[in-house]
Amino acid sequence: MKFRMFLAAVAALALAACNPGAQIEDARGQIDKFHALYGAGDAKGFHKASGAEFRKVVTEEQVQGLMTLFSKRLGKIESSKQTGFNTGFNNGTTTTTIVMQTRFERGEATETFVFTGSGKDMKLLNWNVTSPLLELSPEDVKKLTEDAEEAAG
Repeated sequence: MKFRMFLAAVAALALAACNPGAQIEDARGQIDKFHALYGAGDAKGFHKASGAEFRKVVTEEQVQGLMTLFSKRLGKIESSKQTGFNTGFNNGTTTTTIVMQTRFERGEATETFVFTGSGKDMKLLNWNVTSPLLELSPEDVKKLTEDAEEAAG
């Protein structure tokens, strides 16, 4: 009898963790928070609000560099809408991926947010921003090459 109650509790917990609607809602709340931190230029807050796995790989200085690059190339966020999602539960971990089409001052970008956990325990695992405005031009490559040669010589 106790075993059946235990199994029922585990099944209810697994179903709650895999509720796609709740996962998307929680992720969208997180995305709003990260967009606000980006808009404020708060790299320290962005880094701190991210998950431990993100912080193991990406330093606060790297977040600052990305935010500086994005603000120079893309500008401030004007609007953002969800264009895709995926949520899954594997080996006790819930992972939610949300794809956003984001309009910045200078153009469009696709943002992909990957979160682990659910509810208040949901944390950012990865943030990827893709836009033609972030690609290096031949002039950018030349300047980087010249800067590297000057630093070496």
